[in-house]
Amino acid sequence: MTINFDSWRAGHVAPVRQELTVVAPRTLALKLEPISPRLKGELIHPNRGATIGDIKFSPDGKRVIAGDYPGGVLAVWEVTSGNLLSTIDTGYGSRSSLKYFCVAPDWKTVYAAREKRSYQRVEQDGKPAIKWTFDGDFRAWRLPDGSLLRVHKHQPPRGIWWMTLAPDGRTLLTAEHLSGVSAAGYRSTLGLWDVKSGAPRSISELHAGPFAVFAPDGRSIAITSQDAEGNAHALKLIDADTGREKWVIPISGANASLYTRGFSPDGRVLFTTLGHMPRARKWDEMQISLQWVDAANGHQVASFECDKKDDFAHVEISPEGRTLAAVNMRSDKRKLYLFSVPEKRLRRTVILGEDTPELSLRATSCTFSPDGRWLAIVTRQVPKKRTADAIDPGDLPQPRILLVYVATGDIRETIIAPQGFSNNACFSPDGRTLASDGRGRVLLWDMTKLP
Repeated sequence: MTINFDSWRAGHVAPVRQELTVVAPRTLALKLEPISPRLKGELIHPNRGATIGDIKFSPDGKRVIAGDYPGGVLAVWEVTSGNLLSTIDTGYGSRSSLKYFCVAPDWKTVYAAREKRSYQRVEQDGKPAIKWTFDGDFRAWRLPDGSLLRVHKHQPPRGIWWMTLAPDGRTLLTAEHLSGVSAAGYRSTLGLWDVKSGAPRSISELHAGPFAVFAPDGRSIAITSQDAEGNAHALKLIDADTGREKWVIPISGANASLYTRGFSPDGRVLFTTLGHMPRARKWDEMQISLQWVDAANGHQVASFECDKKDDFAHVEISPEGRTLAAVNMRSDKRKLYLFSVPEKRLRRTVILGEDTPELSLRATSCTFSPDGRWLAIVTRQVPKKRTADAIDPGDLPQPRILLVYVATGDIRETIIAPQGFSNNACFSPDGRTLASDGRGRVLLWDMTKLP
Protein backbone atom coordinates (compact mmCIF):
# COMPACT_ATOMS: atom_id res chain seq x y z
CA MET A 1 0.00 0.00 0.00
CA THR A 2 1.41 3.41 -1.04
CA ILE A 3 0.38 6.71 0.55
CA ASN A 4 1.19 10.04 -1.08
CA PHE A 5 -0.13 13.64 -1.26
CA ASP A 6 0.03 14.58 -4.98
CA SER A 7 -2.70 17.20 -4.51
CA TRP A 8 -0.69 19.03 -1.81
CA ARG A 9 2.41 20.10 -3.69
CA ALA A 10 3.51 22.67 -1.11
CA GLY A 11 3.62 20.09 1.64
CA HIS A 12 6.69 18.34 0.15
CA VAL A 13 5.43 15.01 1.55
CA ALA A 14 7.32 12.08 0.05
CA PRO A 15 5.41 8.91 -0.85
CA VAL A 16 5.55 6.23 1.81
CA ARG A 17 5.16 2.50 1.16
CA GLN A 18 3.93 0.27 3.99
CA GLU A 19 3.19 -3.46 4.24
CA LEU A 20 0.15 -4.49 6.28
CA THR A 21 -0.84 -7.97 7.37
CA VAL A 22 -4.27 -8.99 6.17
CA VAL A 23 -6.02 -10.93 8.92
CA ALA A 24 -8.49 -13.59 7.86
CA PRO A 25 -12.01 -13.07 9.18
CA ARG A 26 -13.19 -15.21 12.07
CA THR A 27 -14.77 -18.43 10.91
CA LEU A 28 -16.94 -18.74 14.01
CA ALA A 29 -19.76 -16.43 14.90
CA LEU A 30 -18.99 -15.87 18.57
CA LYS A 31 -21.36 -14.45 21.11
CA LEU A 32 -19.53 -13.85 24.35
CA GLU A 33 -21.33 -14.84 27.54
CA PRO A 34 -21.22 -13.06 30.91
CA ILE A 35 -18.38 -14.22 33.10
CA SER A 36 -19.47 -16.11 36.20
CA PRO A 37 -19.99 -13.89 39.26
CA ARG A 38 -17.85 -16.38 41.19
CA LEU A 39 -14.77 -14.61 39.77
CA LYS A 40 -13.33 -12.71 42.72
CA GLY A 41 -9.80 -11.85 41.62
CA GLU A 42 -7.06 -12.07 39.03
CA LEU A 43 -3.32 -12.57 39.54
CA ILE A 44 -1.54 -11.00 36.57
CA HIS A 45 1.53 -12.85 35.26
CA PRO A 46 4.53 -10.75 34.10
CA ASN A 47 4.03 -12.25 30.63
CA ARG A 48 0.52 -10.93 30.03
CA GLY A 49 -0.10 -12.90 26.86
CA ALA A 50 1.25 -16.17 28.20
CA THR A 51 -0.26 -19.60 28.43
CA ILE A 52 -0.17 -20.56 32.12
CA GLY A 53 1.18 -24.07 32.50
CA ASP A 54 0.53 -25.03 36.11
CA ILE A 55 -0.88 -23.55 39.33
CA LYS A 56 -0.19 -24.54 42.95
CA PHE A 57 -1.41 -23.24 46.32
CA SER A 58 0.90 -23.16 49.34
CA PRO A 59 -0.16 -25.53 52.16
CA ASP A 60 -1.60 -22.62 54.16
CA GLY A 61 -3.42 -21.27 51.10
CA LYS A 62 -1.82 -17.83 51.43
CA ARG A 63 0.37 -17.99 48.30
CA VAL A 64 0.01 -19.16 44.71
CA ILE A 65 2.72 -20.06 42.22
CA ALA A 66 2.21 -20.41 38.48
CA GLY A 67 4.50 -20.78 35.47
CA ASP A 68 4.01 -19.72 31.87
CA TYR A 69 4.84 -21.89 28.87
CA PRO A 70 7.13 -21.90 26.97
CA GLY A 71 8.49 -18.73 28.59
CA GLY A 72 9.52 -20.55 31.76
CA VAL A 73 8.80 -17.65 34.14
CA LEU A 74 7.43 -18.60 37.57
CA ALA A 75 5.43 -16.02 39.48
CA VAL A 76 4.57 -16.11 43.20
CA TRP A 77 1.67 -14.05 44.56
CA GLU A 78 0.07 -13.34 47.91
CA VAL A 79 -3.54 -14.47 47.48
CA THR A 80 -5.42 -11.97 49.65
CA SER A 81 -3.69 -8.83 48.35
CA GLY A 82 -2.81 -10.09 44.86
CA ASN A 83 0.71 -8.70 45.32
CA LEU A 84 3.43 -10.25 43.17
CA LEU A 85 6.07 -11.49 45.64
CA SER A 86 8.73 -12.71 43.19
CA THR A 87 9.44 -13.91 39.66
CA ILE A 88 11.84 -16.71 38.72
CA ASP A 89 13.17 -17.10 35.19
CA THR A 90 13.75 -20.84 34.68
CA GLY A 91 14.69 -20.42 31.01
CA TYR A 92 12.71 -20.36 27.79
CA GLY A 93 12.27 -23.62 25.91
CA SER A 94 10.25 -26.64 24.97
CA ARG A 95 9.49 -29.08 27.77
CA SER A 96 7.63 -32.37 27.93
CA SER A 97 4.77 -30.97 29.98
CA LEU A 98 3.10 -27.73 31.01
CA LYS A 99 3.77 -28.88 34.58
CA TYR A 100 7.51 -28.34 34.43
CA PHE A 101 8.30 -27.21 38.00
CA CYS A 102 8.11 -28.85 41.44
CA VAL A 103 7.61 -27.19 44.82
CA ALA A 104 8.96 -28.68 48.06
CA PRO A 105 6.29 -29.72 50.61
CA ASP A 106 7.45 -26.98 53.04
CA TRP A 107 7.28 -24.40 50.24
CA LYS A 108 10.82 -23.22 50.86
CA THR A 109 12.25 -24.41 47.52
CA VAL A 110 11.10 -24.71 43.91
CA TYR A 111 12.83 -26.84 41.25
CA ALA A 112 12.77 -26.69 37.45
CA ALA A 113 14.72 -28.52 34.75
CA ARG A 114 15.81 -27.56 31.27
CA GLU A 115 17.30 -29.24 28.24
CA LYS A 116 19.27 -28.21 25.16
CA ARG A 117 19.74 -30.52 22.21
CA SER A 118 21.44 -30.56 18.83
CA TYR A 119 22.03 -33.23 16.22
CA GLN A 120 24.28 -33.92 13.27
CA ARG A 121 23.84 -36.43 10.46
CA VAL A 122 26.79 -38.84 10.35
CA GLU A 123 27.66 -42.37 9.22
CA GLN A 124 28.07 -45.35 11.52
CA ASP A 125 29.48 -48.56 10.05
CA GLY A 126 28.76 -47.17 6.59
CA LYS A 127 25.11 -46.48 7.36
CA PRO A 128 23.28 -43.18 8.00
CA ALA A 129 23.01 -42.25 11.67
CA ILE A 130 22.49 -39.22 13.89
CA LYS A 131 24.89 -37.85 16.47
CA TRP A 132 22.83 -36.44 19.34
CA THR A 133 24.26 -33.91 21.79
CA PHE A 134 22.30 -33.09 24.95
CA ASP A 135 22.93 -30.58 27.71
CA GLY A 136 20.79 -29.66 30.68
CA ASP A 137 20.42 -29.30 34.41
CA PHE A 138 17.87 -28.65 37.10
CA ARG A 139 18.07 -25.74 39.46
CA ALA A 140 16.69 -24.88 42.89
CA TRP A 141 15.42 -21.44 43.96
CA ARG A 142 14.44 -20.13 47.40
CA LEU A 143 10.81 -19.25 48.02
CA PRO A 144 9.35 -16.72 48.21
CA ASP A 145 12.16 -14.35 47.21
CA GLY A 146 13.26 -16.37 44.13
CA SER A 147 17.01 -16.34 44.78
CA LEU A 148 19.01 -19.13 43.10
CA LEU A 149 20.24 -21.72 45.61
CA ARG A 150 22.09 -24.31 43.52
CA VAL A 151 22.45 -25.96 40.11
CA HIS A 152 22.50 -29.75 39.64
CA LYS A 153 24.14 -31.11 36.50
CA HIS A 154 25.44 -34.44 35.21
CA GLN A 155 29.00 -34.89 34.02
CA PRO A 156 29.08 -35.60 31.14
CA PRO A 157 25.95 -33.51 30.58
CA ARG A 158 22.52 -35.01 29.98
CA GLY A 159 19.30 -33.43 28.83
CA ILE A 160 16.64 -33.33 31.56
CA TRP A 161 13.24 -33.11 29.90
CA TRP A 162 10.89 -34.03 32.76
CA MET A 163 11.01 -34.26 36.56
CA THR A 164 8.85 -35.04 39.58
CA LEU A 165 9.38 -34.65 43.32
CA ALA A 166 8.63 -37.31 45.92
CA PRO A 167 5.72 -36.43 48.28
CA ASP A 168 8.13 -36.31 51.23
CA GLY A 169 10.39 -33.89 49.32
CA ARG A 170 13.53 -36.01 49.79
CA THR A 171 14.04 -37.33 46.24
CA LEU A 172 13.73 -35.98 42.72
CA LEU A 173 13.15 -38.26 39.75
CA THR A 174 14.33 -37.00 36.35
CA ALA A 175 13.86 -38.34 32.83
CA GLU A 176 17.09 -37.82 30.93
CA HIS A 177 18.35 -37.97 27.34
CA LEU A 178 21.87 -39.24 26.65
CA SER A 179 24.31 -38.00 24.01
CA GLY A 180 25.57 -40.50 21.45
CA VAL A 181 25.39 -41.80 17.90
CA SER A 182 22.42 -43.93 16.91
CA ALA A 183 20.45 -44.92 13.84
CA ALA A 184 17.27 -45.68 15.81
CA GLY A 185 17.03 -42.56 17.99
CA TYR A 186 18.60 -41.18 21.15
CA ARG A 187 18.84 -43.12 24.38
CA SER A 188 17.01 -42.17 27.55
CA THR A 189 17.16 -43.13 31.20
CA LEU A 190 15.88 -42.16 34.62
CA GLY A 191 17.85 -40.46 37.37
CA LEU A 192 17.32 -40.14 41.12
CA TRP A 193 18.66 -37.15 43.04
CA ASP A 194 19.02 -36.68 46.77
CA VAL A 195 17.59 -33.20 47.28
CA LYS A 196 19.67 -32.40 50.34
CA SER A 197 23.07 -33.42 48.96
CA GLY A 198 22.38 -33.00 45.25
CA ALA A 199 23.99 -36.37 44.56
CA PRO A 200 22.60 -38.20 41.49
CA ARG A 201 21.88 -41.94 41.38
CA SER A 202 21.22 -43.54 38.01
CA ILE A 203 18.66 -46.27 37.55
CA SER A 204 19.73 -49.14 35.31
CA GLU A 205 16.75 -48.57 33.05
CA LEU A 206 17.06 -47.26 29.50
CA HIS A 207 14.02 -46.02 27.59
CA ALA A 208 11.89 -45.72 30.70
CA GLY A 209 8.72 -43.71 30.59
CA PRO A 210 6.39 -42.05 30.22
CA PHE A 211 6.00 -40.10 33.45
CA ALA A 212 6.73 -42.33 36.43
CA VAL A 213 4.86 -41.79 39.72
CA PHE A 214 5.93 -41.88 43.39
CA ALA A 215 4.02 -43.83 46.01
CA PRO A 216 2.44 -41.59 48.70
CA ASP A 217 5.23 -42.35 51.19
CA GLY A 218 7.91 -41.43 48.63
CA ARG A 219 9.71 -44.78 49.12
CA SER A 220 8.71 -46.44 45.83
CA ILE A 221 8.38 -45.38 42.19
CA ALA A 222 6.23 -47.05 39.53
CA ILE A 223 7.83 -46.89 36.07
CA THR A 224 7.24 -48.27 32.60
CA SER A 225 10.10 -50.13 30.96
CA GLN A 226 10.04 -49.82 27.18
CA ASP A 227 12.19 -50.45 24.12
CA ALA A 228 13.82 -47.92 21.81
CA GLU A 229 10.64 -47.77 19.69
CA GLY A 230 8.54 -46.74 22.69
CA ASN A 231 6.78 -50.09 23.12
CA ALA A 232 6.16 -51.01 26.77
CA HIS A 233 7.35 -54.44 27.89
CA ALA A 234 7.22 -54.29 31.71
CA LEU A 235 5.73 -52.47 34.69
CA LYS A 236 8.22 -52.04 37.52
CA LEU A 237 8.21 -50.85 41.11
CA ILE A 238 11.61 -49.58 42.18
CA ASP A 239 13.04 -48.48 45.52
CA ALA A 240 13.45 -44.69 45.63
CA ASP A 241 16.51 -44.90 47.90
CA THR A 242 18.51 -47.52 46.01
CA GLY A 243 16.98 -47.62 42.52
CA ARG A 244 16.61 -51.39 42.80
CA GLU A 245 13.59 -53.28 41.53
CA LYS A 246 11.00 -54.45 44.06
CA TRP A 247 8.94 -56.33 41.48
CA VAL A 248 8.64 -56.59 37.70
CA ILE A 249 5.48 -57.51 35.77
CA PRO A 250 6.05 -58.31 32.05
CA ILE A 251 3.57 -56.95 29.50
CA SER A 252 2.50 -59.55 26.97
CA GLY A 253 2.08 -58.77 23.29
CA ALA A 254 3.80 -56.35 20.94
CA ASN A 255 2.95 -52.70 20.28
CA ALA A 256 1.91 -52.00 23.87
CA SER A 257 1.70 -48.67 25.68
CA LEU A 258 1.54 -48.24 29.46
CA TYR A 259 1.07 -45.06 31.49
CA THR A 260 1.40 -45.00 35.27
CA ARG A 261 -1.39 -42.72 36.50
CA GLY A 262 -1.07 -42.67 40.29
CA PHE A 263 -1.47 -44.47 43.61
CA SER A 264 -4.38 -44.62 46.01
CA PRO A 265 -3.76 -42.39 49.08
CA ASP A 266 -2.93 -45.44 51.22
CA GLY A 267 -0.41 -46.65 48.60
CA ARG A 268 -2.07 -50.05 48.20
CA VAL A 269 -3.37 -49.67 44.63
CA LEU A 270 -1.53 -48.42 41.55
CA PHE A 271 -3.63 -47.15 38.64
CA THR A 272 -2.35 -47.47 35.06
CA THR A 273 -3.73 -47.27 31.52
CA LEU A 274 -2.63 -50.12 29.23
CA GLY A 275 -3.06 -50.06 25.47
CA HIS A 276 -2.44 -52.58 22.70
CA MET A 277 -2.27 -51.91 18.97
CA PRO A 278 -2.96 -54.65 16.41
CA ARG A 279 -0.29 -53.10 14.17
CA ALA A 280 2.73 -50.93 14.89
CA ARG A 281 2.07 -47.17 15.08
CA LYS A 282 -1.67 -47.52 14.45
CA TRP A 283 -2.55 -45.28 17.37
CA ASP A 284 -6.17 -44.83 16.33
CA GLU A 285 -6.66 -48.60 16.57
CA MET A 286 -5.28 -48.93 20.10
CA GLN A 287 -7.55 -50.56 22.68
CA ILE A 288 -7.13 -48.94 26.12
CA SER A 289 -7.99 -50.38 29.50
CA LEU A 290 -7.79 -48.86 32.98
CA GLN A 291 -5.78 -51.27 35.15
CA TRP A 292 -5.85 -51.52 38.97
CA VAL A 293 -2.67 -53.10 40.29
CA ASP A 294 -1.85 -54.39 43.79
CA ALA A 295 1.16 -52.26 44.74
CA ALA A 296 2.51 -54.96 47.05
CA ASN A 297 3.09 -57.54 44.30
CA GLY A 298 2.11 -56.03 40.94
CA HIS A 299 -0.87 -58.34 40.38
CA GLN A 300 -3.88 -56.96 38.52
CA VAL A 301 -6.96 -56.65 40.76
CA ALA A 302 -9.39 -54.97 38.33
CA SER A 303 -9.60 -53.86 34.70
CA PHE A 304 -12.03 -51.62 32.76
CA GLU A 305 -11.95 -51.28 28.99
CA CYS A 306 -12.37 -47.88 27.37
CA ASP A 307 -14.61 -47.51 24.32
CA LYS A 308 -13.01 -48.48 21.01
CA LYS A 309 -10.64 -45.90 19.55
CA ASP A 310 -10.88 -43.85 22.76
CA ASP A 311 -8.47 -43.08 25.59
CA PHE A 312 -8.31 -41.40 29.00
CA ALA A 313 -7.05 -37.81 29.23
CA HIS A 314 -7.14 -37.69 33.02
CA VAL A 315 -7.26 -40.23 35.84
CA GLU A 316 -7.65 -38.72 39.32
CA ILE A 317 -8.15 -40.27 42.78
CA SER A 318 -10.16 -38.45 45.46
CA PRO A 319 -8.26 -37.29 48.58
CA GLU A 320 -9.96 -39.85 50.84
CA GLY A 321 -9.39 -42.60 48.25
CA ARG A 322 -12.98 -43.72 47.71
CA THR A 323 -13.58 -42.43 44.17
CA LEU A 324 -11.55 -42.69 40.98
CA ALA A 325 -12.45 -40.22 38.24
CA ALA A 326 -11.46 -40.65 34.59
CA VAL A 327 -12.24 -38.45 31.58
CA ASN A 328 -12.02 -39.67 27.98
CA MET A 329 -10.37 -37.72 25.17
CA ARG A 330 -11.07 -39.02 21.65
CA SER A 331 -14.73 -39.72 20.96
CA ASP A 332 -17.24 -37.08 19.88
CA LYS A 333 -18.72 -37.06 23.39
CA ARG A 334 -16.74 -36.07 26.45
CA LYS A 335 -17.47 -38.47 29.30
CA LEU A 336 -16.66 -38.63 33.00
CA TYR A 337 -16.34 -42.09 34.54
CA LEU A 338 -16.77 -42.37 38.31
CA PHE A 339 -15.44 -45.59 39.89
CA SER A 340 -15.97 -46.87 43.43
CA VAL A 341 -12.52 -47.82 44.69
CA PRO A 342 -13.66 -50.04 47.64
CA GLU A 343 -16.09 -51.92 45.38
CA LYS A 344 -13.81 -51.92 42.31
CA ARG A 345 -16.66 -51.08 39.95
CA LEU A 346 -17.83 -48.36 37.59
CA ARG A 347 -20.46 -46.43 39.53
CA ARG A 348 -21.60 -43.83 37.00
CA THR A 349 -20.90 -42.40 33.52
CA VAL A 350 -21.60 -38.69 33.03
CA ILE A 351 -21.86 -36.92 29.65
CA LEU A 352 -19.99 -33.63 29.95
CA GLY A 353 -20.68 -32.36 26.42
CA GLU A 354 -20.04 -33.18 22.78
CA ASP A 355 -18.35 -31.94 19.63
CA THR A 356 -19.95 -29.60 17.12
CA PRO A 357 -19.34 -29.83 13.36
CA GLU A 358 -16.55 -27.22 13.62
CA LEU A 359 -15.26 -27.61 17.17
CA SER A 360 -13.92 -30.44 19.29
CA LEU A 361 -14.63 -30.39 23.03
CA ARG A 362 -11.67 -31.08 25.31
CA ALA A 363 -11.46 -31.65 29.03
CA THR A 364 -8.10 -30.16 29.98
CA SER A 365 -8.19 -30.59 33.77
CA CYS A 366 -10.03 -32.67 36.37
CA THR A 367 -9.46 -31.98 40.06
CA PHE A 368 -11.15 -32.98 43.33
CA SER A 369 -12.05 -30.59 46.13
CA PRO A 370 -10.12 -31.27 49.38
CA ASP A 371 -13.14 -33.04 50.92
CA GLY A 372 -13.63 -35.21 47.80
CA ARG A 373 -17.26 -34.09 47.34
CA TRP A 374 -16.75 -32.02 44.19
CA LEU A 375 -14.96 -32.28 40.88
CA ALA A 376 -13.94 -29.19 38.90
CA ILE A 377 -13.51 -30.12 35.23
CA VAL A 378 -12.09 -27.51 32.83
CA THR A 379 -13.41 -27.79 29.26
CA ARG A 380 -12.71 -25.76 26.15
CA GLN A 381 -13.43 -26.02 22.43
CA VAL A 382 -10.79 -26.10 19.70
CA PRO A 383 -11.12 -26.19 15.90
CA LYS A 384 -11.31 -29.64 14.30
CA LYS A 385 -9.42 -28.41 11.25
CA ARG A 386 -5.84 -27.52 12.04
CA THR A 387 -4.16 -24.61 10.28
CA ALA A 388 -0.56 -23.52 10.01
CA ASP A 389 -1.35 -20.26 11.79
CA ALA A 390 -1.36 -20.00 15.55
CA ILE A 391 -4.79 -20.09 17.14
CA ASP A 392 -5.88 -16.89 18.88
CA PRO A 393 -7.97 -17.60 22.00
CA GLY A 394 -10.03 -14.55 21.05
CA ASP A 395 -11.35 -16.57 18.11
CA LEU A 396 -12.64 -19.39 20.31
CA PRO A 397 -15.58 -19.81 22.69
CA GLN A 398 -14.99 -19.17 26.38
CA PRO A 399 -13.72 -22.05 28.54
CA ARG A 400 -16.06 -23.58 31.08
CA ILE A 401 -15.49 -25.12 34.48
CA LEU A 402 -18.02 -27.82 35.29
CA LEU A 403 -18.78 -28.38 38.98
CA VAL A 404 -19.75 -32.05 39.39
CA TYR A 405 -21.25 -33.37 42.63
CA VAL A 406 -19.36 -36.65 43.06
CA ALA A 407 -22.03 -38.55 45.01
CA THR A 408 -24.58 -38.32 42.19
CA GLY A 409 -22.49 -37.34 39.14
CA ASP A 410 -24.72 -34.28 38.56
CA ILE A 411 -23.26 -31.20 36.90
CA ARG A 412 -24.53 -28.67 39.43
CA GLU A 413 -23.03 -25.54 37.87
CA THR A 414 -21.16 -24.35 34.80
CA ILE A 415 -18.68 -21.53 35.45
CA ILE A 416 -18.11 -19.32 32.38
CA ALA A 417 -14.51 -18.07 32.21
CA PRO A 418 -12.90 -15.31 30.12
CA GLN A 419 -11.50 -16.29 26.73
CA GLY A 420 -8.14 -18.04 26.87
CA PHE A 421 -6.40 -21.39 26.65
CA SER A 422 -7.52 -22.77 29.99
CA ASN A 423 -5.58 -25.91 30.94
CA ASN A 424 -5.53 -26.27 34.73
CA ALA A 425 -7.48 -25.72 37.92
CA CYS A 426 -6.81 -26.43 41.57
CA PHE A 427 -8.60 -25.91 44.88
CA SER A 428 -7.09 -24.07 47.81
CA PRO A 429 -6.35 -26.33 50.82
CA ASP A 430 -9.53 -25.15 52.59
CA GLY A 431 -11.61 -25.60 49.43
CA ARG A 432 -12.93 -22.03 49.55
CA THR A 433 -11.11 -20.87 46.39
CA LEU A 434 -10.64 -22.43 42.97
CA ALA A 435 -7.74 -21.18 40.85
CA SER A 436 -7.70 -21.65 37.08
CA ASP A 437 -5.47 -20.32 34.34
CA GLY A 438 -6.44 -17.54 31.98
CA ARG A 439 -4.57 -15.63 29.33
CA GLY A 440 -1.50 -14.34 31.16
CA ARG A 441 -3.19 -14.57 34.55
CA VAL A 442 -4.51 -16.82 37.30
CA LEU A 443 -8.26 -16.55 37.89
CA LEU A 444 -9.58 -16.91 41.44
CA TRP A 445 -13.14 -18.22 41.89
CA ASP A 446 -15.20 -18.01 45.08
CA MET A 447 -16.19 -21.52 46.24
CA THR A 448 -17.56 -20.61 49.67
CA LYS A 449 -21.17 -21.29 48.63
CA LEU A 450 -21.38 -24.36 46.42
CA PRO A 451 -24.64 -25.26 44.68
